[in-house]
Amino acid sequence: MSESDLQRELNKQAVEPLLPIEKKLIGWSLGIGIVLLVVLIIVNRYFPVTV
Repeated sequence: MSESDLQRELNKQAVEPLLPIEKKLIGWSLGIGIVLLVVLIIVNRYFPVTV
């Protein structure tokens, strides 16, 4: 399959909106990631690694 055929097939495909459950999963994933990042920063500040 050449590059132009692939591009043509991708352009023909209809855009589908996200389902509500997909939006919730994205939100939960981002929320958990941010919370864990904040926890890591706090732990690193109060218990620094000393070598």
